[in-house]
Amino acid sequence: MKISTLGGATDAGLYLADDYGFFKQAGISADMQRFGTTPEQVATIATGDIDVAGIAVTAGLFAAPQRGIALHIVGDKQSIRPGFSSTRLVVRTAEYKADEAATAAALKGKTIAGPARASFGTFVVAEFLKRHAMTMADVNYVELPFPNMVAALTNGAIDGAIMIEPFLSIALTSGAAKSLADPSPYFPDGASVVPLIYSEKFAADRKLAQAFMTAYMRGVRIYNDAFVKGIDRAKVVEIIARRAKVAPSIVDKGFLPGLDPNQRVNKDFLAAAQQFFIAQGMLQSPADLDRLIDPSFAAASIRELGEYR
Repeated sequence: MKISTLGGATDAGLYLADDYGFFKQAGISADMQRFGTTPEQVATIATGDIDVAGIAVTAGLFAAPQRGIALHIVGDKQSIRPGFSSTRLVVRTAEYKADEAATAAALKGKTIAGPARASFGTFVVAEFLKRHAMTMADVNYVELPFPNMVAALTNGAIDGAIMIEPFLSIALTSGAAKSLADPSPYFPDGASVVPLIYSEKFAADRKLAQAFMTAYMRGVRIYNDAFVKGIDRAKVVEIIARRAKVAPSIVDKGFLPGLDPNQRVNKDFLAAAQQFFIAQGMLQSPADLDRLIDPSFAAASIRELGEYR
């Protein structure tokens, strides 16, 4: 089977399931292929060229069913939740004031960068601004690829950015930026910013799709054991760093993504994100989330493995 990856710590569940032999035990040969953009991922999963992908929450994700593309949101590939967030809002070091409130006020009229206007990053920035009595109209929001953000912060081309690892740690350790806001308190029940998605064809192969979910959930639980309970942390850090091709310090000391050990998806977050995209004119009408989200695979795996606590 073919799996779309992004190559970072968000793929930790896949790496661990593979390294620990969980895929092999389930009779799965996992062919992990790296893709760069959400439209590219949606296109390949629509044709069945990719079986499983972690696709970021964007207006395009919600629009896919309206274009006749059958997707199944089955679990969590990356989430923001208390204690875990590899997505942060940063500001250029020179722009940082006495505290978050003062810095937020000083950002009025300034330039904030994000990966794409129709992405969950924009929604997170909007939530931050709302908490400081501001809206997206109060800042100049520009699109910029993550790899370019560090240089743009350094030379003053932008004043702030919504960033992810490893670029986040690079910006902070270089001194180009300071962390302004951890968005996890905005979403106390978790924000499923990159859902795990099955293609229509793969979801129909119930036996294989279920075996994958159980193996993946076991990998995700190893991740949570390591970073929540401290079990085999050094071993897990080594595996993720080796497979993601990043320095172990990025994994060990950086900002870790959330991976829900029970693979539950926060429908309320997806509904709020969808309404934001509609209000911003990025999406014409809402998708039926009850049809888009399929919790049955995760539920069956929980029955087999037990509830993770």
